[in-house]
Amino acid sequence: MKLTNLEFTRQIPASPDEVFDAWIDPTCPGGPWFGPQAEGRTSKVILDAKVDGLFYHCVDTGAQRWVHYGRFTQLERGKLAEHTWVCEATKGRESVVTTRFEAKDGGTLVTLVHAGVPDDDEGRGQRAGWSWVLGALADTMARRGRG
Repeated sequence: MKLTNLEFTRQIPASPDEVFDAWIDPTCPGGPWFGPQAEGRTSKVILDAKVDGLFYHCVDTGAQRWVHYGRFTQLERGKLAEHTWVCEATKGRESVVTTRFEAKDGGTLVTLVHAGVPDDDEGRGQRAGWSWVLGALADTMARRGRG
C-alpha cells in the first residue's frame, strides 16, 4: 500500500503554551479531542495526555461513527505534541501525527504533519478533518483573546 504525508500550517492568535494547552485539552472547543457540537452528534473521549498515554475518541452522528485511537509518543509544552493515529481511513494501520508550535508574529504558527496515511481517497480525506480542527482551534483562541 502506498502511503503519503499530509501537512498543514495555521497561524493561531495565542502563545505557544496557550495553544499547546488547548490542543491537549479534551474540553476545549476546537481541539482535536473535542467532539463536534451539533444536533444529533455525540462524542466520547478517553485521553491520558502523557508520553505513552493512550487516547480513544469516538464521534457518532447516528448515521456514521468515527473512531480514532492511539498513544502519545512525545509531548513538550509549547513546542511539540506527537501521537500515533489509527482510524478507518488508515485501514487500521498506525500513522503518526506530529504537531509543532512555534512563536511567530505575536501568535503561534502550528505545523501539523500526518505521516503514513494511505494514499487513497479515504486517507487523503483526513485533510478535511485536520483543516477543520486547525480552523476551529484558531477561532476558539481568537474568541478567548477578545474575551
